[in-house]
Amino acid sequence: MIAAAGFANIELDLFWERKEWAMAQHLKDVPVKRVVKLVEQAGLHVSSIHDGGGVLEEPGSIRGFINPSLDDYLDALGYVPEALVFHTPHIEGEHRNGWWPRLANHIVSALEPYRRLCDCVTVENMPAFPGYTVPLITPEELNDFARQYGLGITFDTVHYAQIDIDINEAARKLAGQIRTIHLSDYLAGRTHVFIGEGKLDFPAFFTQLDPGVLQAVTLECSIPAAGQNQQEMSRVNLVDRMRTAHLRLQGWLENSIVLE
Repeated sequence: MIAAAGFANIELDLFWERKEWAMAQHLKDVPVKRVVKLVEQAGLHVSSIHDGGGVLEEPGSIRGFINPSLDDYLDALGYVPEALVFHTPHIEGEHRNGWWPRLANHIVSALEPYRRLCDCVTVENMPAFPGYTVPLITPEELNDFARQYGLGITFDTVHYAQIDIDINEAARKLAGQIRTIHLSDYLAGRTHVFIGEGKLDFPAFFTQLDPGVLQAVTLECSIPAAGQNQQEMSRVNLVDRMRTAHLRLQGWLENSIVLE
């Protein structure tokens, strides 16, 4: 369906879970080689891998930061995607007294093998989670960290919107470091709203970016409209909605380049 909607590239989100949190649940217990084969059969190219880890197991360790299946996927693909996306490290409980500054260098060191493989290694902005300590929440903090260590940034529009940080202002501050985007809309507390059906001003947002460093935009929005059940949508309707999102995104990108 993704290919039928006109896409040639995908971001492959890796399965991850911990306590109440989970990501890419549809890939749970699916062998890595099987996933790669399905992508190839669809005629799609994996342009980025979203590692999906990030929750550290203990304060003095980086265990949990990198998804244990990442290396298996890189081996199975037979090529290195154009981008590798990692979450900002965070940890359960309240950890102050210099916890993050002491760990930052170790986190960057853990990324070094992947930076030797891929020119575009990014950290994604994360919101605050109840019961967790999350560093680098503000654009200023994330920008300083990324610049200090020569890392790119994956800009998640909803992650900023849900903590009341204006995405256009954040994009202006981070523009030179934004290499990839996770794009979805936001409305009345609902996350991952279909693009163009929420409150975020995407035409203005894209004019804040530096097209010379932007590598990829991943559509991370839900497909159904508000009040619509995806399980009740036909294949034709699902493909049409994805095609609509694709065309909207293309329009915003083309207009932002013209304005520049």
